[in-house]
Amino acid sequence: MTYPSAHPTYRLADALFLIGHDEFSGKPHGAADRLDCALAGAALAELMFERRIAVEDGRMAAVDGRLWQEPLTDLLATEIMQREGAHPIRLWIRYLRDHLNICERVGTRLATAGVVRREQGRLLGRSVRWPAVDPNQAASPRVRLTAMMMRQNAAELDVESLLLAALVEAVGLGTGVFDTPVNARMRECERFLPPPLRSLLGAVVAALDASTVSVRR
Repeated sequence: MTYPSAHPTYRLADALFLIGHDEFSGKPHGAADRLDCALAGAALAELMFERRIAVEDGRMAAVDGRLWQEPLTDLLATEIMQREGAHPIRLWIRYLRDHLNICERVGTRLATAGVVRREQGRLLGRSVRWPAVDPNQAASPRVRLTAMMMRQNAAELDVESLLLAALVEAVGLGTGVFDTPVNARMRECERFLPPPLRSLLGAVVAALDASTVSVRR
């Protein structure tokens, strides 16, 4: 299956990162661990769009090990190639979140592109912030997604926009970032995803649920 690109300016994980962070303070809008799960899913989706990995029955395997000279996705493709066979997507989501520091890597990709800058907290234990170099530019994925949600039915959206909206909804960003009509339309997007992307989204949700259980314990 071919997945047409909907974001010529930002890759999927980049768009989700920018939606998930305040462009002025650089802080995440919601819980960082939940955003990390969604970013891991978005980064894996980039490999799916490029036909470098395949997903079937909740499991994922590499199908093309060639490097594309894009540091983040090349790193992920190499990691996946080193583990032969198909493995549950939810385990990859957790691995990218817990061991590859996916938020840092996506943030670095955007910082290298001059979209955000990395600011380390001065006090011990303070987290990294990612304020935008140009707030208007950083807000463009949110503005674009809002416009698409209001102008088109979910059934008419391209798959990348559908997945972006579904990930925003899954991670709980919608309530704090988008208004009520947009949130309502984003909740419709999951059912229009093709099976491989719905399986990927399900793995993200499973990782989110596991993270919530761990915190409660």
